[in-house]
Amino acid sequence: MSTFSAGSVPLIEQRLEGRVLIATLNRPEAANGINADMAAALEGLAGHLEREDGIQALVLTGKGRVFCSGGDVGAFKSALAQADGAAQLPALLDVLASRVHAALERIANAGPLLIAAVNGPATGAGLGLLCACDLAYARPGATLRAGFSRLRLSPDTATSYYLPRIIGYRRSLEMLLRGDAVTADAALQLGIYCELIDQENELFVDEVLLRVQALIASGPAVAATRRLLREGEHASLGEHLRREQSMLVGLAARPDVSAHIRKALGLE
Repeated sequence: MSTFSAGSVPLIEQRLEGRVLIATLNRPEAANGINADMAAALEGLAGHLEREDGIQALVLTGKGRVFCSGGDVGAFKSALAQADGAAQLPALLDVLASRVHAALERIANAGPLLIAAVNGPATGAGLGLLCACDLAYARPGATLRAGFSRLRLSPDTATSYYLPRIIGYRRSLEMLLRGDAVTADAALQLGIYCELIDQENELFVDEVLLRVQALIASGPAVAATRRLLREGEHASLGEHLRREQSMLVGLAARPDVSAHIRKALGLE
């Protein structure tokens, strides 16, 4: 097991299982809240994904009973306790958002399939992290809460970008403005979660890993299909059809894909 650290504390643990990287947010004493050090660790994770071509999927989960509680409340309190707290908090939020958002964009563009293994409650930026993933599996106690509006703040961590794409504009707006807790069952019905897995943390992640390994069995089709779906919303129909054709033909021209097709069709 290796880590992405800030100072001496390993804030994101990682282990490689075949072609799947499991990354675990590791601030359980602070409900895996995001502070400057965690932002740096997310930047380290982004760099690792960019450098390693062999990783097909990333599984993101949290240590302990919480997936991610969002922005670190302790850091907010410290900023507000300063003599110029009214200026310190906006400055802190600006730095955190800048670093976390840049890391999130790099992770999204790195290529691997992104899977959230939501081991417990996700709040604020934690909701954004799991929505930024391509798929999300959760334990039955993994409640969701937007939380931003209760502090009179607007969403961050791409929550307002991805959530409407998952559950639609109206449901997203209501969820973000009300800030109420959403049960795991409700999140499953909304389509935020793909499946609820009733296992304790380590067994839960193992179960998610089994599902991910089955998903990536289609090899190069994984990245191509992911890219088509992610880019399709921003292209015209004509552009998208041409992109589909290009990827289809490109995959069929690969020797490994051609050999697999011949075998699947009984030609070998």
